[in-house]
Amino acid sequence: MRTLILGAMFCGGLLANDVVFLNGKVTVAGGAAPGKSVEIQLSCPGADPVRGANSNKKGNYYLKVERDEFNHVARALPATATDVNSGVLAGACAVVGNLKGYSSSKIDLGKFTIGKDLKLPDLVLTPKKP
Repeated sequence: MRTLILGAMFCGGLLANDVVFLNGKVTVAGGAAPGKSVEIQLSCPGADPVRGANSNKKGNYYLKVERDEFNHVARALPATATDVNSGVLAGACAVVGNLKGYSSSKIDLGKFTIGKDLKLPDLVLTPKKP
């Protein structure tokens, strides 16, 4: 009986992840706002990038993630996920901006610790060379 109770407590802890919205900003090189909406993608190993969010014209966006008890990203949830268990994107994903004519810096969610302010580092877009 004691083993059963300890097992239930351990499994309950694993399911205690909560969903939070991280706030981020995307800028063009030099720190200016992009002036148009930028698609924020989740780029995960072995999978095609998926849309996680869209920024506004000022570059602000919110990214839905599942946070574990150590303030790490357990899973990134694409914008189309409605159930916590439906997102299969592990924390090892990277966040990138997608705007035609630009390349983007990356935020490695596998190494990111969520702060009290729920803020992501800025994504920076640089013009692609022709």
